[in-house]
Amino acid sequence: MKNLFLIATVLAFTSLANADICGKTDDRALSFDSKVGRLAKEGEHQGCAATLVGRSCVITVGACAEDRDYVEFNPPVSIAGIPQASTPEDTYYVKKGSAVFKQKGIGSQWAVMQLEPNRVTNKFAGDVQGFYQVAHRKYQNYEPIRVVGYGYALNDTDYVRSGDVAANTFGDSMNFAQQVSYGRLVKAGIFLIPEIVEHDADTSYGSWGAPIISQITNEIVGISTHGGCQAKYVVKAGARYTNSGTATFGSRSFRNAIAACLAK
Repeated sequence: MKNLFLIATVLAFTSLANADICGKTDDRALSFDSKVGRLAKEGEHQGCAATLVGRSCVITVGACAEDRDYVEFNPPVSIAGIPQASTPEDTYYVKKGSAVFKQKGIGSQWAVMQLEPNRVTNKFAGDVQGFYQVAHRKYQNYEPIRVVGYGYALNDTDYVRSGDVAANTFGDSMNFAQQVSYGRLVKAGIFLIPEIVEHDADTSYGSWGAPIISQITNEIVGISTHGGCQAKYVVKAGARYTNSGTATFGSRSFRNAIAACLAK
């Protein structure tokens, strides 16, 4: 019990901002998944990933639950590193007061919120963009996954300048635009903490809330919330250099919040 308490304490204070590239190459590529949007503040076009799991319900990270205004779907690629706006028809405002969330450490960082019908078409986002099913069964370690997000991609980070990670060819056009990276679900629940998943897909600042999607079933198995692949500054529990997130199949409170949103 003492060791479990120590692990939980370390995880609770792991920084949300440390989303990381795994390995020596940034394997992210441009992506065009209509079901994964960019949750942003009014007048801005960068923020967190928000994924449709129903007609009007999206899931994201708890840290982005209270101060974001709309979700942009199908944004164009960035121009010279500057993110571009989606069309009004692809922009859906967050329903005020709809967010239910947790904002703690690894495995306790999630949010569920509702989107209003589009102000131009009056259609629900899920009816137009489609939506993902959420995994309820426990997935196995090392199953193939992909992570779709809206992270920082310019080649001016410390690990690129130092030569630890090679520059990404698509950096300027991918910066805060939609991107995908492929990897493995390294751990599906750790040390009797089923809420946590660990993966080795590349992420970066801005990838918060990016869905972790099974390549086998196409279900969402979790959301990416924390880094660790470049963790020279801390040895994580089990000494695995992986990125981490909250499991949809392991977090009962997360699953219940999704079910409540879908029932409305």
